[in-house]
Amino acid sequence: MQLLIALIVGCVMGLLAGLLGIGGGTIAIPAMIYLMKMPTHLAMGTSLAVIIPLAVSGTHKHLMNHNVDIRVAVALAIGGIVFAYIGAWLQPRVPDIMLKRVFGAFIILLGINLVLSRSKTPAPEPAAADQMIESKM
Repeated sequence: MQLLIALIVGCVMGLLAGLLGIGGGTIAIPAMIYLMKMPTHLAMGTSLAVIIPLAVSGTHKHLMNHNVDIRVAVALAIGGIVFAYIGAWLQPRVPDIMLKRVFGAFIILLGINLVLSRSKTPAPEPAAADQMIESKM
């Protein structure tokens, strides 16, 4: 049963990661903790193991669509790699309840920011949008 839940969560996570660019952890961690009854520390570590195949698959398609700024991606990756290691070193030293609260607060603040922020990118003109769709087909 746990593997079936994991497969379903993986499908939802992959769709939302490719569509919205969200990390798998925002879906996987709560699902593993509440649906699969995993301990928080184990769910967070397992979530990281999922990122690489998820990111490779989504990034490949986004590269084909010219939706990746390589320079920014490399800079983010350098910082992310170093501090992911530091975070993974710190994580076992943080109590379970504190991890849940910090993660929950992060998700709430992120959600509020996304809901209240306005797009800084102007919408394409209708004719330009039609041309973009036709060129991708």
